[in-house]
Amino acid sequence: MRNQSLLACFLAGIISTAACDPSWEVLNQTVGGGLFPATPLSLPCFSIFNGQAVTPSPSLCAEVQAGYTSGDFRAQFYNGFANNQDEICASNDTDQCLLNNSKPTDPIAFTNKSCNQGSVSPYYIAVQSVEDIQAALAFSRESGVRLSIKNSGHDYLGRSSLKGSLALWMRKVGGLSRTKDFVPEGCYSVPTDSITTGAGVNSDEVYKFADAEGVTFIGGYASTIGAAGGWVQGGGHSVLSPVYGLGIDRVLQYKVVTADGVLRVANACQNSDLFWALRGGGGGTFGVVMEATHKVEPSMGLSVAFIKYTQTTSNIHQWLELLVNNSLQWANQGWGGHYVSSNILSVTPLLNVTEAEASMAPAAAFAKANNGTVVIETLPSWYSFYTKYVQSNEAAVGGARILAGRMIPSSLFDNAEGRSKLLSFLSHIVSVGLSPYIPATTPWLFPYPANSTSATPAWREAIWTMGFGANWAWNSTVSQKRTVNELLANLTAMTVEITPGGGTYVNEASPWTKNWREVWWGENYLRLLAIKKKYDPEGLLGCWKCVGFEEETADLKFPCYADIGP
Repeated sequence: MRNQSLLACFLAGIISTAACDPSWEVLNQTVGGGLFPATPLSLPCFSIFNGQAVTPSPSLCAEVQAGYTSGDFRAQFYNGFANNQDEICASNDTDQCLLNNSKPTDPIAFTNKSCNQGSVSPYYIAVQSVEDIQAALAFSRESGVRLSIKNSGHDYLGRSSLKGSLALWMRKVGGLSRTKDFVPEGCYSVPTDSITTGAGVNSDEVYKFADAEGVTFIGGYASTIGAAGGWVQGGGHSVLSPVYGLGIDRVLQYKVVTADGVLRVANACQNSDLFWALRGGGGGTFGVVMEATHKVEPSMGLSVAFIKYTQTTSNIHQWLELLVNNSLQWANQGWGGHYVSSNILSVTPLLNVTEAEASMAPAAAFAKANNGTVVIETLPSWYSFYTKYVQSNEAAVGGARILAGRMIPSSLFDNAEGRSKLLSFLSHIVSVGLSPYIPATTPWLFPYPANSTSATPAWREAIWTMGFGANWAWNSTVSQKRTVNELLANLTAMTVEITPGGGTYVNEASPWTKNWREVWWGENYLRLLAIKKKYDPEGLLGCWKCVGFEEETADLKFPCYADIGP
């Protein structure tokens, strides 16, 4: 057995006296010893756990402190989440176990403080087979214990965890293979060069594999993003999306275990409704995806622009105006990247270096005039860009980063009035002490087959998927969290005014979005709900504001998120 016997009693009196229910031991035997107890990542630093004295481990604490802000470190463990809103119970000031992410060695965070379980599941299955998932589904149905699904925990909406749940940790479901002439099962279609990724395969692994195979995988902008999970199921944007489409445009087939325990092949030719739902409807609710097959592109050279300037209170508005005035042209030239208040990092496969220099001339001139630097170069492959620029520019982890945003349609860029409204909003973000984050990663040039995916149709008219976020400090109170959430809600309302009828990227939205069905899925939601009820009529699978979520039961099912919205 891969685990100790009598696992169910391992944490008796620490987690819950109900943990000694023998059904847990039966589950452990059913999954071959693959059921494990889980405690918060930071526990080794604490001398109190759930109110009881425990012995800290200085050596393990030092390891946690050293890796606390590393996504790669956190992704190794079930209890490692990229953002700590996934590991705390946000509605309770004390139900958490955190270090000071600004200084993980700060003793104030863990001296004479109780490390409490938060939203970390007390038990998880290290999934290795379909049978493990079938056992978990049967256990959930019989016991009433809810399920949660996690791979690397690269999540902003609290969907990788659920207080008191049995977690399915998918990281051990590996597998990478290339099929040069892939045809989806049951289909008669043109063979496609593809890579199939297991549920636990992350971006870094697939990028290395694709490069060795001489092809390009269109993926996310961080090393720990799961290639088959919420990223591709919710949309999946990339800096190459302007030319090659979103992740959902490129997935050819899923293999997924639905709530009845059946392993289904979902593609355009069988279970096509489920395939459509998984191409944009979001992870964690339609089934447990075991693998996904993605179309790949040949290896390609990329023109890269990395332009930064010395930001001041007087020149930032000129920079934002430059971004607004040039973004439509850049989108038409295939540029995809990230624009922030102090720099641009963008790529295009459509321009050579001379053309790229001409295209980016306005930004380059501005940077040079403001004590900045300009790098415009050609790199031979996506992987060379990834290793040089992406790995060193990944978003911070280990803290609570709460996002909000709005897709900005092309109609705001092609006239002076629209650009003025957008610039006014960007200036307002700066005035309240935040920084706009602008992924220019929409599928602007991609020839989209109408209604082929279930994400919001707003993707297809947008130039930006603009974001703005704020942090909760590690020791924030519920009141302070609500204040942050209210600020983001007010900013979101302002963007709605200038983009009526628009949408938001579900994976990078505020968890407390009011009209989430409309802005995350638009006209597709009712069809998605019908598919959800078809494949999961009992509602065994679910997560915060996923398809099928009901506000009426939120307080009961999701107590850690339900009470802190604006």
